[in-house]
Amino acid sequence: MAGFLISKSNNKYKIIINRELVDTFIDELAPFAKFFGVTFLEKTNYICASVESEPFSKSIFLKNNTFALSVEIEDRKKDITNTISLKEWSVANMILGNFYLSKNEIGKYRPLEINYDIQRVSFDKGCFRGQEIIARMKYLGVDRRRFCTIISKTEIKEEKNLKIIGESIKLKDSFICLSIIKKDSLEALTQEDPSIQII
Repeated sequence: MAGFLISKSNNKYKIIINRELVDTFIDELAPFAKFFGVTFLEKTNYICASVESEPFSKSIFLKNNTFALSVEIEDRKKDITNTISLKEWSVANMILGNFYLSKNEIGKYRPLEINYDIQRVSFDKGCFRGQEIIARMKYLGVDRRRFCTIISKTEIKEEKNLKIIGESIKLKDSFICLSIIKKDSLEALTQEDPSIQII
């Protein structure tokens, strides 16, 4: 229903979320919140997002062997000299397999289709909506598709065995997109175009 980040401080939780998904997020959680005395307060803060190299800060939320992504919540706009574009930030997220849902993608995918079963679902913390299907696929299912990032010198086109998730981005001389590919088509895709990288 939404992709978001949670920051906890002094027993308060701050949710970093796309503004257009706030109402959906609150509507989904409101029926459960009343059982725990939880209230929602919309607040606008500044978010300082960074692509980091080692040594990583404590505010990272995702990393691989090369770099990490971090966010910090600020009350005032930070003066930063070394900045990147929103497009570059989006590509860094894509390389790490991180997908943020937009409003027109709400309810369109199951968690396992967009990597949320790996990055955002805990299988140890009790019940959640849709748990049965997600747990069944993890422990009993055979997933014939793979969520991955494609980097190519030529524009990536959707086809029968390849579905593009979100938007494809052109950065410098490469096209980058998130996709769901049939596993038995992966080898054929790279054989057709050796410049393609699949992460």
